[in-house]
Amino acid sequence: MSHRRYLKFLEAVGRGRVKYARRARGFRTRLWLDFEEKKVPRLREPTMVVAVSTSMPQYKALYSQARELGEYMLKTIEFEKIATVRSSAFPPEVLVSDEGISALPACHLYLRQGKKDMILFAGDASPMEDQYEFTHFLLKLASDLGVRELYSVGARWAENPLPPETDPVPNGFATDAVGVAKLKRAGISIIKEEPAPFFASMVVALSKEYGIRGYKLSVDHGEPVPHARSVAKLLGALSSMTGFEVPLEGLGVKPGQPTPQRQPGDTTIYH
Repeated sequence: MSHRRYLKFLEAVGRGRVKYARRARGFRTRLWLDFEEKKVPRLREPTMVVAVSTSMPQYKALYSQARELGEYMLKTIEFEKIATVRSSAFPPEVLVSDEGISALPACHLYLRQGKKDMILFAGDASPMEDQYEFTHFLLKLASDLGVRELYSVGARWAENPLPPETDPVPNGFATDAVGVAKLKRAGISIIKEEPAPFFASMVVALSKEYGIRGYKLSVDHGEPVPHARSVAKLLGALSSMTGFEVPLEGLGVKPGQPTPQRQPGDTTIYH
């Protein structure tokens, strides 16, 4: 599927309306999107932060750092909700409230305006099906809003869990050499020669097709829930790279032991 045909597909999905993506001519997919958005003013050099985690119960304890980061940012900083998306890309589940009312999983775009604007993509779940198509959908939205830098946060997948008492160390990768150099200047350990699966990493690699420089900020998993130290380290890295300050007092973080370096030849969850 060429990039041009992806753009035609996204045009067929439409903005602010319900569409079935499988109706897009020449595009075979079962992806369904229910997208609602508010009209927003012209933004000032907006940066996007992608902070969604899997909702699958067997992985929540290990890989919910991104969702916790998004929830914390929404609690401590004033954002305006500007869009909502529900999709068949999300896990096939229904969320039932304390009042017994059901709802489909949803993610939202939130806007924080300032000298430079920030857009936060956060919500109930990370896409598990049609991840390429959903990634293109989100990146087209980001491009239309004027985003030129994107930060996707979360846990690293291809490593063994760290001992619970160790202090997480931010690591990551970028779409290009310029992005990698910026990560290094911020003191981020560079991930090399390992797989980086799923949406949270794909959105970084594909962002360059939309004129966006992408960064993945992650931590090794192993800290028990709630992942307060991991969230604090990710927010610190994000603040260092974007200049967007987030108060950390609400996390109640205490310094921990330094994280031990992995030794050459260590196995990963993929072997």
